[in-house]
Parts: sequence; C-alpha cells; structure tokens
Amino acid sequence: MIVLTPISGGKDSQAATLWAENKFGLKSLIGVFCDVKWEADETYLHIDYFTQKLGINFKVLTSKKYDGMVDLAVKRGRFPSTTARFCTEELKIFPMIDYILTLEDHIIVVDGIRADESAKRSKMEAECRYFKYYFEPYQTNTMIVESFADNPPVSLNQKKKLKKAQDRLLIGKDDPKYYTYRKKDVFKWCEKYDDSVIRPCFHMTGDEVIYYSLNRGYDINPRYKRGYKRVGCDPCIMEDIPSITLTVKESPLTIIKVKYAELKANSSFFPPDKIPKRYHSKVDKKGKSYPTMGDVERYINDKTATPDMFISDPVFKCRSHYNICE
Repeated sequence: MIVLTPISGGKDSQAATLWAENKFGLKSLIGVFCDVKWEADETYLHIDYFTQKLGINFKVLTSKKYDGMVDLAVKRGRFPSTTARFCTEELKIFPMIDYILTLEDHIIVVDGIRADESAKRSKMEAECRYFKYYFEPYQTNTMIVESFADNPPVSLNQKKKLKKAQDRLLIGKDDPKYYTYRKKDVFKWCEKYDDSVIRPCFHMTGDEVIYYSLNRGYDINPRYKRGYKRVGCDPCIMEDIPSITLTVKESPLTIIKVKYAELKANSSFFPPDKIPKRYHSKVDKKGKSYPTMGDVERYINDKTATPDMFISDPVFKCRSHYNICE
C-alpha cells in the first residue's frame, strides 16, 4: 500500500501530511507537489523546508501538455476564470491522475481539504475514493435544481443554467456528467487496486490546522504571517482585493510577472468585475471593458492612498488573518 499526500505549501496539506506520517509511518508516504509554475518564491522555499525536515519521499508532478500557467494561457488564448478554472484540471488534477496510474499498488490519498473552506467543499465527504466521479456523476440536472433551492439564481447565467436543467427534467433527462480523462486506463487500474481518500482535517478550522503543525515543531508558510488567507498560485485568479493589495504593495516582481504574462498570452489575468469599470483600460470585440494588471495596480494604489502624510501605522500590528504573529 502507498500513502500519497498532496503537498501544496499551504497549512492544510501540511497538517494532513503530518497526520499521515503519524498514522502510517514515513516509509509508506510519498509527498506529491503539482507544480503549476506560478507559485510564490516563498512557497517553493517552504515546500523545500517542510519536505526536507520531514524526510518524506517527495515527487514533483507537472503537466505533460502545458509548461505551466503562462504556457497554458498562451495555448488556450486566455487565462482561466472564476467560471472556467481549467488551470486546476490541466495543471493539478491530470498530472496527479497520470502519476497514480503508474503505481502498481493500492493507494490511500490523504487530502487536506477542510469543510469550512467553501460551500462546495462542505458537501464533500471525510472519506471517499479518489476516482469517485468516474463511477458516479458529479453533476445532474437534479443536482443543479437542488443547488438553487436555498440560493435562488441571481445572475443571467445562473438563471439560464437552472431553466435548462428544469426543462431537461421535464422530458425525463437528468444528463449525468462523469470524469472522462483517461477513462479506460482508470477503469482498468481500478480493477486491480483500491483508491481510498481520507481527509483528516475535514472538520478542523484554519487555526486548528496551523497549530497542528506548530505544536509538532513545523513552521507554516510565511505568507500567512504577512496577511495572506491562502497560499498557492501567486496571484490566483480567485484572489480577493486585500490579498492583491499585499502583492501590489510588497511584491513588485509578482506584478511584473503578471504584466509580462498578460502580454505573452494577449489576455487579462483578472476578470472584469475585479475592479470598478472606471478603471478598465481595455475593451473586447463585443464592446465590454476589462482591466489589465496595470489597471488593478492603479486602482489599489488610488484606493489605499492617504491625504495625510503624517498618518502612520501602529508600532506593531499583526497582519495575519489567523493571528499567528510572533
């Protein structure tokens, strides 16, 4: 049996890996990092620190099709978006599946996902199987209708999605959707081996996973202490304004990186609704405006500017979202 622990450099995957080491022993573990080639330097350094201190057998996985985030955007003609997050699929999920299919043994994937991270993740299970959605649908028309039962559709796209699902159900069509990447290979592999998933941090809070590491003598990614809620892609298309503000103010090289990537891919990194329209400098073929990284930077600098040059911050103020400043 092989125990796989996905390692992202974040607090949750780190706690899950430490739990797995305590539960199964270090010899059974293989830590895997799916490198999208868009992480912060601090995150790469922290992954090196953590894996070397733990002494875990460590593998770096990359896409066979794309050479990281920028290459993905160039070849797709656009960056991923909040509604089309193909970056996760192409640069993380597919490389992980490719790697698992090379293993000739039963596996247990120890996943760091927590229920309180999002509404979507709260509906996951603390234990399941890795290839679950190859054998049962991840979406049906019934699921779509049920998802809007407590939260009625707001946007035009949501209303269209609900209407289509309702219309299809009226004629008896539930339209189940399954994962299909390397489907035949997955089915053949599953005939021989087990693919269990355990999520030991599923019912834990962000604070609890942080102290799970600290209490065992392992530091966490320094980006948390600088005010970031999450770590990973630097920046992420899902990044909120406070986190982007930190990047604008403290990581000028990251801003240059994004500007270069936008030019190379001929695409805007952030979605149109990230900042007010009055800051948009570009217009697409349909006449809709959208912002560049430079526009986002200008908006943040305007937003955070102060008219009083004598106003200063307190001598000490913890910026960590999790109150973990030393």
